[in-house]
Amino acid sequence: MKPYCTALLVLVVAACGGSVAEVKHATLHAPADPHAARVYLEGTALLARHDAASDERAIAKFQEALKLDPQLWEAQYDLGVVYRKRGETRKALPYFVAAHDAERSAGEPLIALAEARHELGDTSAAIDLLDEYVKAHADAIDVRLALTSVLREGGKYDDALEQAREVLLRSVGNVRGLLEVSRIYRAKGDLDVAELVLQKVLALDAKSVAAHNDLGLLALARGDTQLAFEHFEKAVALDPTYSPARMNRASVLLRAGDYAAAQVEYEKVLSVDPRAVDARVGLGVSLRGLGKHADAEKAYQAALSDAPNHPAALFDLGVLRAEFLDKRSDARALFARYLDVAASDDPHRKAAERYLDQIPAAPTTPAPAAPVAAVKNKQVAP
Repeated sequence: MKPYCTALLVLVVAACGGSVAEVKHATLHAPADPHAARVYLEGTALLARHDAASDERAIAKFQEALKLDPQLWEAQYDLGVVYRKRGETRKALPYFVAAHDAERSAGEPLIALAEARHELGDTSAAIDLLDEYVKAHADAIDVRLALTSVLREGGKYDDALEQAREVLLRSVGNVRGLLEVSRIYRAKGDLDVAELVLQKVLALDAKSVAAHNDLGLLALARGDTQLAFEHFEKAVALDPTYSPARMNRASVLLRAGDYAAAQVEYEKVLSVDPRAVDARVGLGVSLRGLGKHADAEKAYQAALSDAPNHPAALFDLGVLRAEFLDKRSDARALFARYLDVAASDDPHRKAAERYLDQIPAAPTTPAPAAPVAAVKNKQVAP
């Protein structure tokens, strides 16, 4: 079988910075059945432990709370948040839908629902949801910023700029709004304008780690890797826990084939957040590049322990097993799972489909024949 993606990096780590708004857990707003509220809060306390076993228990608590009070939209929302953080956006989607339907005035489930639809490739629906909301709630800054991000990522730059300007009209000097303006111009290729806006951000907040990270991405867009590394390092110096800058450094190192240095960056991210699934997947790619295939497999398995349906982890582990570990039957199942959960526009879908075409399905073992019972001679009536 001809290998796919073996000479190239299988995991293409997107440059971190300027993605849609981070999903946060809900605060209990609405009056609720007291017993349901207690069970819900027990679930949120479990989430604070940040381990896979506690997440599973939290899911059970949220589901129990909903049986007690089906109108408790916060439990629906947090179920969606847990699944989305595990890379299971398709599984998260119906919970976000239910939370939004139950409380149309709340911005949290709306933003999460729109971002989930965007992640799954339905950007038009995401834009429509957010646009409808800001038309009715003109001063909803967080929702307008989410709309700006989705419009930008959907390539609708003029509309995105309009929304960013609306943010700045209502919140003069809003750093997140200015960062969005810079990202829009960077996406359009107007790099000088993007840099001017970032300098304005730093004039307002000299310690903005996001601005330094974005300056690094801007330098990458200009082909200046050394300057990009300097900006990423500045961001990390300002906030050693700021993972996007390290993830960006690691991404550049992977592309340059410096797997050992990339491994160090991913391990630093994981030292801050042991459940950073994307970093664990990146670590697997680094280890595979170093020829440490058994260690790479452990890294992918650790990622899948926290996020059982993480598309990149499924795909990259499938490639590792198919091409490097001679476990093709196991790989086939991973590619099938990947195709079930990955977005329709995920860049690896075609490769996964080719693997499924070329890796034969495991032969099915026929069930043993049932023993033939002894049949006594019978007198057959004429």
